[in-house]
Amino acid sequence: MIRTTARALAVALMIASAPAFAVDELPDLGDSSARMLSPEREREYSQGLLRQLRNYDITVEDAEILEYYETLAFRLLAASGRTEGEFHFAMANVPVINAFASPGGLIVMFSGLMLAAENESEMAGVLAHEIAHVTQKHIARAMESTAEDMLPILLGSIALAIAAQGQGDGSQAAIIGGMSLLQQRQINFTRENEFEADRVGIQTLAKAGFDPTGMADFFARLGQVYRAQGEQPPQYLQTHPVTTVRIAEAKARADGLRVGTTRTSLEFALMRERLRVITSRDLSGLVRYYRDKKRDNEIDPTALRYGLALAHIRLGDAKAAKQQLDAISGALRGRLTHELALAEYERAAGDDAAAQRRYERLLSERPGHRVVTVAFARAQIERDDARGGRKAVAALRDVLPRFPNDPEMHELMARASQLSGDEVRAAEAYAQAFFLRGKFEDAMKQLERTAERDDLDYYQRARIDAQVAEWRPIVLRERRAALDAARQQ
Repeated sequence: MIRTTARALAVALMIASAPAFAVDELPDLGDSSARMLSPEREREYSQGLLRQLRNYDITVEDAEILEYYETLAFRLLAASGRTEGEFHFAMANVPVINAFASPGGLIVMFSGLMLAAENESEMAGVLAHEIAHVTQKHIARAMESTAEDMLPILLGSIALAIAAQGQGDGSQAAIIGGMSLLQQRQINFTRENEFEADRVGIQTLAKAGFDPTGMADFFARLGQVYRAQGEQPPQYLQTHPVTTVRIAEAKARADGLRVGTTRTSLEFALMRERLRVITSRDLSGLVRYYRDKKRDNEIDPTALRYGLALAHIRLGDAKAAKQQLDAISGALRGRLTHELALAEYERAAGDDAAAQRRYERLLSERPGHRVVTVAFARAQIERDDARGGRKAVAALRDVLPRFPNDPEMHELMARASQLSGDEVRAAEAYAQAFFLRGKFEDAMKQLERTAERDDLDYYQRARIDAQVAEWRPIVLRERRAALDAARQQ
């Protein structure tokens, strides 16, 4: 989670500016891009960027929000008809309205965008637009001349911006310096990419069952609001230029595809308020925000009470939380979201036994469910005993292979293995978590120390040796990049 406003703004501006340029401002010149930027190179780029975003502690890792976000994104991807290649979806805890796609199919949405969307189709519209940039190969062409330079420049600028926080204009200088280097490598902008991403994205929206006008409505509303307030347009509109002609054409295309009014889903409304709570830096102020009568016309009433309940839970006011959860029990009857919120309330009220019973029931009803498994494992680990550790390991063991790139799940497995007495498995899981968070040196040291144990069996040693061999080239490359960056400072 972001620790300071200065850090949030510095990182947001740098990340938003650089990858958005790569995605949006270059023409699609055909399949020749594949000769210049191999799928393996694209994959390395996206994985490296995601690990560094995690390293700077700005990714949203709440299991419920990620489950909703990824389900929505893969629904759009399936509707696009272009499911070849790898796609990864991440959310950054940055209070800026922006999203970007990178080589290798990594699409990152900022928390500020989800909070600004009025309905699910608006959020889906932005995602569909970014997916279109990937499937239409805009990104690969954009990266041809910058593949070797962009990632080091981007990450170095982020690091400088964070290091300079609280030092006056230091962070701005870091951002501007990185942007200027990227701009020198920029190929001329062409409008065709944006129009093509609109066209393809709108078709995807309609095929996925969303309101196809969502994309144009979101762009148009943002522009109108910021112009009326006399403020600079949000970052998304700066990196995705929107003209009245483009909006009109988008609406015309969407009107031809609309088959009826599409209402926003309750799940979107609930997860938007969950995101608002978990990213809030002022929970008491957020409670006042929810109690403001103006919110009655802005937020679905069930979602409003849900958000208010979560805010009370985090403030330690279990009684107030229970009142809100009781009030929405009918509207959310049978929904996992409500059940998990009740378990959070029970834990906040000190009734751990009730929470444990609820988690066990949910896990028996939904075996292998990612969100339930994470919640169950965390509750078992908090018991801080061997029995709880063994239960958590058993639950995670069945799910972790499906989510091998989830650092939080590896961290839970590590702690659970420790409690159950399996120190070797714990060390391996901690190393995986370190690596996925971009902490390469820590990951290697963890495995190297474990490899020195004299009680490893043949399979453990072979597994650890293979992992060290796989990671060593990446760690050496990162060391060289760090040395190069230090020399340039």
